[in-house]
Amino acid sequence: MTYNGQELAALVSLGVKMAQADGSVTESEQVAIAAELVTFGVSSEQLPAILAASTLMNGPEVMSIVSAMSDNQKRYACGYLAAIMVADGDINNKEVEIWRLICTLGRFPEMTFQEALIFWKNN
Repeated sequence: MTYNGQELAALVSLGVKMAQADGSVTESEQVAIAAELVTFGVSSEQLPAILAASTLMNGPEVMSIVSAMSDNQKRYACGYLAAIMVADGDINNKEVEIWRLICTLGRFPEMTFQEALIFWKNN
């Protein structure tokens, strides 16, 4: 799976929102967000720019970016967000609501939580 810098920043923005949904961001959720950037080969030189861009994006901008992604990119993003949700070992109802809202507003392909995680793990 490949994403450009703007898409990665949008995913980080969504990942942070997912982690914040239950009122606390755990270390395991932070690791899940950061590990994805490493997976995509983001260098230590590129990281500050992506993180800065992610904090400057507003909700409509983020959703516009993810809505324009390919279906496979959206499937992967759906799984990535699900992985952040389960990273702390506790799936909160607020997190599930946020995940569903993002999937709906982003026009993600319909997937169950389990299907999303499997797609993410295998791609």
